[in-house]
Amino acid sequence: MLHSFIQTGSLKADQMTFINNIISYLTQNDMIDNDMLFKPPFTHIHQDGLLGVFDDIGAKKVIQLVSAVNENALVKVG
Repeated sequence: MLHSFIQTGSLKADQMTFINNIISYLTQNDMIDNDMLFKPPFTHIHQDGLLGVFDDIGAKKVIQLVSAVNENALVKVG
């Protein structure tokens, strides 16, 4: 899901790095709370985290994708 978001080709370098950081986090932790997208390590690219890197529409899309990944992780665990 997140990989396909990157492959759209419309992301800036900092946005791609942010998504790659999410993927790395998910690889290690299986899930991520949306609140984490506004805290370290996601504030290293921009102090405001997700909203500093993406506009409102892009941020909503990222949150939707993260929520979908989290739901899939819960299904696998449950």
